[in-house]
Amino acid sequence: MALPPPPAGWTRFLVKSKFGAGRDFAALDPATEEQRYFVDGKIGPRPKAEVRAGSDEVVYRVRGTLLGFPKHVTITDATGADVASLKAKMFSPVKSRMTMQIPSGADWQLEGSFLEKNYSITAGGRPIVQINQKWVTIRDTYTLDVAEGIDPGLALAVLWSVDRWTESD
Repeated sequence: MALPPPPAGWTRFLVKSKFGAGRDFAALDPATEEQRYFVDGKIGPRPKAEVRAGSDEVVYRVRGTLLGFPKHVTITDATGADVASLKAKMFSPVKSRMTMQIPSGADWQLEGSFLEKNYSITAGGRPIVQINQKWVTIRDTYTLDVAEGIDPGLALAVLWSVDRWTESD
């Protein structure tokens, strides 16, 4: 089955899980397999990660508390300013919706199957990110399609957060 093209005006990345205790991801250009971003997950009592651009520059940091209640994930930019937060009192991998609070704009609505890594993100009713594993046959490899004007680094931070959220339940 051939991989369909991304929607017009969107950028596609192949996201591959890297072996490691902190759950690392590499976001690759699908045509050249050149690494564009790397999500460096860290081990510890609180899950955390750094999203690095191709130049190895940290663009976002993710930090969370997923073992207690309420669960909470915060995403900050390179300067430490809060960019987004994800909270829930109780989460089930079969639940189909979450909201990411964005202080500087419209909240992001996440909907789909988080466990299977097939979900979409909208803001203000407009689709902005699509995560999809069904077109890729290799385990822990999937597509990340990002709409024009949306920061792929932030989309990867959200992807890592949801992945850790579902893995901790």
